[in-house]
Order: sequence, then C-alpha cells, then structure tokens
Amino acid sequence: MADTHLAPIDVVIILGYLAASFAVGLLLAKRARRSTEDYFVSGRSLPWWLLGTSMVATTFAADTPLVVSGLVAKGGIWQNWLWWQWGVGGIVTVFLFAGLWHRARITTDAELIELRYDGRPAAALRCYRVIWFGILQNILIIAWVMKAMVKIVVVVMGWDESRTIMGMEAESFTVLALFIVTVVYTTISGLWGVVITDFFQFILAMGGCVATAVLAFRAAGGWEAIRESVAAGGFSAGDTFRLIPAAAPLAEANPFTEFLILVLVVWWSSYTIDGGGYLAQRLFAARNERHAVFGYLWYSIAHVALRPWPWIVVGICGMALFGRVDDPERLYPMVMRAVLTPGIFGLALASFFAAFMSTESTQLNWGSSLIVNDLLRRFVWKGRPERHYLAAAQVSVVALAVLGALASFAIDDISFAWKLIISVTAGVGSVYIARWYWWRVNAWSEISAMAAALACTFVIGALAASDRFGARAFVRFPYSTALTVLVTTPVWIAVTLLTKPVRREHLERFYERCSPGGPGWLRVSRTLPGASAAGPGRGTALRICCGVAAVYLVLFGIGALVFGRWAAGAAYLTLGGGALAALAALLRRA
Repeated sequence: MADTHLAPIDVVIILGYLAASFAVGLLLAKRARRSTEDYFVSGRSLPWWLLGTSMVATTFAADTPLVVSGLVAKGGIWQNWLWWQWGVGGIVTVFLFAGLWHRARITTDAELIELRYDGRPAAALRCYRVIWFGILQNILIIAWVMKAMVKIVVVVMGWDESRTIMGMEAESFTVLALFIVTVVYTTISGLWGVVITDFFQFILAMGGCVATAVLAFRAAGGWEAIRESVAAGGFSAGDTFRLIPAAAPLAEANPFTEFLILVLVVWWSSYTIDGGGYLAQRLFAARNERHAVFGYLWYSIAHVALRPWPWIVVGICGMALFGRVDDPERLYPMVMRAVLTPGIFGLALASFFAAFMSTESTQLNWGSSLIVNDLLRRFVWKGRPERHYLAAAQVSVVALAVLGALASFAIDDISFAWKLIISVTAGVGSVYIARWYWWRVNAWSEISAMAAALACTFVIGALAASDRFGARAFVRFPYSTALTVLVTTPVWIAVTLLTKPVRREHLERFYERCSPGGPGWLRVSRTLPGASAAGPGRGTALRICCGVAAVYLVLFGIGALVFGRWAAGAAYLTLGGGALAALAALLRRA
C-alpha cells in the first residue's frame, strides 16, 4: 500500500476549494447584512432543492464517515441503525410537521414555545432551550465535528502526538486552523452563504467519499479477499456484513433486541422527531409551504438511502487492510492515507473540509440565531436597531466557535457523544409530537419531559457503571432509552393533566396561524369561524408508508448492488421505485 503525502496538486485543490468558499461568502455578505431575517433564514426565499440539499450537506459532517466506518468495525453494518432509524422520523416530519413549521412564520424553533404556550413557564422554557440546545448541546456538536476533523488531518498528515507545528502541538494547531476557517466563513455570510456553498460542498464531499471507497476496494482485493482478511483479523465476517441482526430471543440483550429498540422506540422518542433545531431553520427559510415539504422529503431520502455506502465500504476495507485498531474511528483517514493517489488525495481531503465547514457553519449560525432572537432580542435588548442584533450575531458566532474548539479536546469517542445526545432527550419526542396535535399540552409538559429524561440518563448511567442489580446489559444504550421513555412519557402526561392549560385566546391565535387540525384540537377549532378542523388522515398515513418503504428499499437496493448481489439489488430498487411512484401520485392528488 502507498503512504500518501500531500503533493503540490493536492495543495492546489485544497486551497482552490477554500478560496472558492470564501469568495461565495464575500459575494453574499452584503445580502446577509440586510437584516437578521436575511442572516438567519435567507429572507424566506429558498427553493426546495437548495434547502433540501443544504440539509443533506449539513448532516454530512466530518464526523459522519468516521463514526459510520467505526460502527462497522465495532459490530457490523447493522450498527448503523443508530442513525438509519431517523429515516422513519424524517418521513413522518415531511407529512406531519414540515408544513406546520413553515406556517408558524418564526425565525427559530425556540420561538415556537411562546407562540404555542403562554405565561412565565413558556418564557422560562424558551430561555432554557437557548441555554441547553443553542449553547451547551450545540457546543458539544461543534466539538465532536471538530474532533473528527482533527482525527482526519492528524492521521492523513502522518503527525504523531509529540509533533509540534509553529510551537504548538499538532492537535492544537489543527483546532486553531479549523477555528479560523470556520469563524471567518460563517460570520461574513450568514445562512445565505451556508446554503449556497452547501450545494457545492455536498457534491464535492460525495465525490471524495466515492473515490475513496473505489480505491480502497481495489487495494483490498475485492469482496472475496476482503471477507478472508476480515475473518483473519478476528472479526466475524457473518456479523460484519449483516444489514439486520439475526433473530434472537427477545428476553436477552443481544444485537437483535438492540435493533428492535432503535427502530421501534428511538426514532419517535428523540427530540428530532418533529424536525426542530437547525433543520427547522431551513423550513423557515423556504419559499413557501410546498417547497418546505418537498425540501424535507428530498433530505429524508438522500440522508439515509443515498449517502452511507461509500463510508461503509471504506470501513470494511479498513478492517481488511489494518485489522483491529485501538480507535476504529481512525480507520477512515488511515485508509485515505494508504490508498489515495495525488490529486484524488487532495480531492478527498477537500471534501472533508467541505463536510466540516457545512456542518460547523450551520451549527454556528443556528446557535447564534437562538442567542440573538430568543435571548437578547426577547429578554435583554428589546427594541434595538437591527444593526445591534446583527453585531451580536457575529460576536456569538465567534464565542460558540471558541467554546466548541476548547470542548473538542475533551472528546475522544464521537459515537459515544451521539448516543449521549439521544439518551438525554429520550422520551421528549412524544411531547414534541403532542404539542402540535393536542391542545392540552403546555409548557410544563415539555419542562417535565426534559427534566425526567435528564434525570433518568444520570440514574441509569450510574446503574450501568455499578452493575448493582446484575443487569448491566439492559441499562446500556439503546436499552437505556427505552427505560427512559417508560419513565418520561407518563411523567409529562401526568404533569400536563395536573397543571393549568394554555389560555384559550392564546391557543386560538396559534391555531389560526398554523392550522394543525385533527381531533386533538376540536375543542378549539369548532368555535373558530372559518377554521378547518381537518387534520392528518388516511391519505397522510399512506404517504408516510410509501415514503418509509422507498427510503429503506433504496437503501437495501444500493447495498445489494455494492456487494455484487445484482438480482436482489434490482428487485429492491424496482420496489423502491414503485413506492416513490406511488408517493408521487399521492402528492399530485393532495
């Protein structure tokens, strides 16, 4: 195998990419300075294909290929259900929540809280959401994406831990360089620059990953040789290549029961179920409701069905080429350094810069939007000129980047950080669904759900560490999320029924703006003149079924083709195409 180093052509490619990204940012800087609405939601004018691709690009972070390939090395392809389960939630969001978010006409998802609820509890919850999601959790995400990029750069450059650059440790120097690139790019362009560059960054990132997968496959000698090398390296070849774990007893902790928890519980219990957060920011920026719905549909299909296979192939090839390594998440950059040729090496590294910049710029812009719109404008600087809020937005971008860079030094296992985020919000998803479709939900519902989930995470974590009851397997992830859901759900329902409902006038204003419909709102809608009580019906359920079927049939079909199972691949893709055709027909009738 080759031991690739940066050649002059690689440096030219990387610098050319960075220059092009900054040029886009500079060209759009004037537009981003018009108002906070332009800076945070692009003037609400984005078409579906641009906002959908931006969502795909921003979730294609530098950490994703590393985590995906690392999960394969840790337990097999099936472990990617840790995030494949989001495909169900994504399609549910398309048809139940995307239109509602757009109709709300807000700037951040935290702003929904005082649109939906009233009183001091709502104000306190809005402030808490800024602190927890916009600052603390956002810093964690910024940090783990930066840590992923550090791992890539340090490995592909061949630096060891003692290496110093300009008087700094290699890792410190890398974090500083990435910090400067991200802050300058994000600060000058706002969301306009983020989404425009996302489109090109996604193409570049996918191209680099596909090239890496093809060259890794050739270097490993094809599937027959890869299977032999994987088995010789001490891995179970059968488990490695499984997309779904083999059926096993349900009363035991095993891969099959883990899979069932992920696909039956985690997808709807997580806080991402209604499409909130930085993804909702794209929905606010859509040209109209139809563009919001179609943009999220394109994202949901591409996110799960189209992207993962190059990363999985690289992970398996890394297992064949290097065997077991101390940190499986370093397999991806190790493969890059071993198999890429000059030019392709620069393209692949530039593609990771693209993935990194896309995600970090989104997180920084979104976090800044929460700080400015839901903390400063709402509670601290009321009624200030727009230039004050724009200046605050730029300062908050820098602050979040500094904190994220510092936090990156404390992260080692990125997949653990993924699981931590899922765990501390387990069960919150049910109240997020209910707040749109049941009038009785109030601010205390969300507060109690988040408090219960956080408390359960610490208690269950302590039990897992001590193994006090001899059942450590059943309190580790993902079983811990199911236990948390069992506690969180009855807690928030009981709190809802024991606390005062939102004032009727407030509920009416929310209903008139968003029109969620359905039986859960009949108490409000039937007294509003001209209000439609129609909500999601059988047609919506059928669209969701077709969408979910399309996502997973295409995912399995591409996987079958990758492994040379041509007949199975063709069958899956034919069925997936039929599901997409049926969905298109249903959408035309809507």
